[in-house]
Amino acid sequence: MALVATAPDLAYWNELIGNAVHEPNRTLSNLKVTRAHYLLSEALREVTGLEAGANFHTWAVWGSRKAGLTIREEGLDRAMREVSIISFCTGLLTGFLVGTILSLWLPWWIVITLSAFGGICGAATGRHWLKIGRRRAAELMLVGNHIVLEDIGGQTARFVTWFYEVEEHTDESFAEFLKGFRPGPTENGGQDLLRRAFQQYYRAALTENLDEKRQAGYFANCLAILHEHIRLQPYITGSLPWIVRRCVTYRLMRFDVGPLRLAVGDDVPCLDGLDYAECLQTLTDPELKEFLFGPNGLDRGGNKLEGTKTNDWTRLPQRMKYIVNLFRALHLHPDVVSLPYSQQQMEMVSAGRIPPGPL
Repeated sequence: MALVATAPDLAYWNELIGNAVHEPNRTLSNLKVTRAHYLLSEALREVTGLEAGANFHTWAVWGSRKAGLTIREEGLDRAMREVSIISFCTGLLTGFLVGTILSLWLPWWIVITLSAFGGICGAATGRHWLKIGRRRAAELMLVGNHIVLEDIGGQTARFVTWFYEVEEHTDESFAEFLKGFRPGPTENGGQDLLRRAFQQYYRAALTENLDEKRQAGYFANCLAILHEHIRLQPYITGSLPWIVRRCVTYRLMRFDVGPLRLAVGDDVPCLDGLDYAECLQTLTDPELKEFLFGPNGLDRGGNKLEGTKTNDWTRLPQRMKYIVNLFRALHLHPDVVSLPYSQQQMEMVSAGRIPPGPL
């Protein structure tokens, strides 16, 4: 396994993460977070081996880039049209039903008046709640952006630094590294899932068996993303008002992975004629199979891309079913490891400037 001769030390990574998190301009902060995930992804790929496939930060790049749209409150016009139409139709139907009941005692024009009034009120209410919701969503999304980079990025920084600096990769030295994770479940502020994730990254880094390396890398990604989404659950539910959750999930939650255009309201697509990357078609790791398909697994009754779409993104089981299948399907896809912005834009973000053009 080829490693670069020198690697950034922990002070470099801490400064990179801190600079992104504490940047006062929220747009620039998100751009710096996205860039930090890309650099961490490349560093972790050097440790596990490029042939191991995507890692957590590889995927976090695209999650952070998508979050940037909300943080910058872009796409509001389209969302406003969508919500206005749906809210108008809902209000129109409500007004019509009420008017129909009242028409048993009152003149027929009451039905028309109440229908129109209901439609207008519904549209106005929907637009009002969307504006409030988008502003709140932008604030919550940025907080979540920071939490993920500090929490998982901080541990990745420790891991890649330790891996380069330690003289010998032994069980004893790795056990010392693992002491740096907070004990306990994610729900209680612990990092047990994250500890398990880095045990798998360590396994991927040391093994010479290519299938084992890739399955370990994929397993690590699933463990890390579950930890992340448990932590972010309050922020995700808080950013999407219940009245528009299904509508937003189905019509507006689209994202890019390189040039690939995906939507959580659709099943994970089958690419190159295969449901999953060839190395992940048949899973052999018993612990991974239990994690995915066991009684409390993330993909119960799954092992196929059909039925992986999400109806309500605020529901953790639905999100995880989609995500673990997305990770499995695109684990080795070259677009996943591509730059999130142009090289020139990345350099401008590094210099502390917001690049022009689409982001």
